[in-house]
Amino acid sequence: MELEYILYVFFFTAIVLNVIGNSLVIYIICKKPKTSTDHLLLNLAVADLMLGVFQAIQLFSLLSIRLVSNPKPFVIENDIFCRLFTSGNFNWLAYVASTITMLILSSERYFAVCHPHSFKKLFSTRNVKFIIMLSWFLAVVTIIPRNTGKTCFSVDANLSKTLSVIAAIFSMVTLLLISILSAKIYVSLWCKHTVIQPTAVREIQERKMKKRVTLCVLAVVATYIFCNIPLSTWYILFGFQKIQQGAEKLSGQIVILLAVVNSALDPYLFSFQNRRMRELLKKIFRCKNEDQAQEQTIEQRLA
Repeated sequence: MELEYILYVFFFTAIVLNVIGNSLVIYIICKKPKTSTDHLLLNLAVADLMLGVFQAIQLFSLLSIRLVSNPKPFVIENDIFCRLFTSGNFNWLAYVASTITMLILSSERYFAVCHPHSFKKLFSTRNVKFIIMLSWFLAVVTIIPRNTGKTCFSVDANLSKTLSVIAAIFSMVTLLLISILSAKIYVSLWCKHTVIQPTAVREIQERKMKKRVTLCVLAVVATYIFCNIPLSTWYILFGFQKIQQGAEKLSGQIVILLAVVNSALDPYLFSFQNRRMRELLKKIFRCKNEDQAQEQTIEQRLA
């Protein structure tokens, strides 16, 4: 029981960082002219923010079941509220949209680095916007089978296991593709020696910019891979009934926590290559430090 409440503390800490960081990313990207990478990073931030918000609502709902004497008529027996929040449908929707966006982002960087001549045609602003809408459509499709039961939690046991196996395959294939694309990008930018004339200042600057943006994307991708391998493994084990009966809930919460942590880390990794993001983060933490210093001064004077 104590371990479960410790996990809740970690959950809410990650969610606060998620909301602050992704809100700043959305604000910054919306204020400037957007490239194809910006559109994808914006969509990733929206999906991550959505995951954090709905995860917080789900956690509050689950906590109310434990702490309030009779919350069930509202939290569980209210079918609409349960399907929207308690069951985690929107969490899964945001997770799938985030995963697809991560795959598209890796593909976008792969073509930008390894196939620059076909990059502009494939990843035009119009095409990227269409792909983003398609990612959300596919995410919505994935939650339909989860809501085929008459009530919120009345999904057939066999269907639940089948969905877990499908989720595991989806996660593993995505992780494999992202890993392959990231490896090819890294080799192309940092391992291959490209001869550039010293006088080609513009080409040198473009390559430096490409490296900086790509490094940001690779950092986001690396944390995604690290945090989502446990989740994919859990889905496989759950689908084939390899998890001990008493460990399903706790292990499930831990792997979901890693996914939430990943969504919270993305905006701060983005800040490494965005000066305005770094400045805004510094202002936020500086304001907090100044407020604390003022409170301490007032307390000392009163004492």
